[in-house]
Amino acid sequence: MSEPLAATETVCREVIATLSSSSPSADAQVMKGRMEALLPKIAESRKKLMVKSPKGRELTAEILKNASKLRDMVTESNGKLGDGDTQQLSLLETSVGKLEIYWKSFEYVTT
Repeated sequence: MSEPLAATETVCREVIATLSSSSPSADAQVMKGRMEALLPKIAESRKKLMVKSPKGRELTAEILKNASKLRDMVTESNGKLGDGDTQQLSLLETSVGKLEIYWKSFEYVTT
């Protein structure tokens, strides 16, 4: 069930590549850094058993949807970032955070 997270990692890497190859603007570099910071969190979440639960699947689907939408926005604008891109990245960060809190809460209870 961690396939959506594997797909999300791929999508995030595509966004990073687009940002790297497009404009070297400060905004693009900031967004690239924020995207790179999400990758270890996503990779760690892939290892967690709770991601396979119904709630975990729901959260991973939300993450993939947000990442895909961000990729589409960045690709369509050829790396020229706007407020919508930043807002979409914030949604992605929030959804990754929700998943992380979800599985960490179960680890806390069981230890």
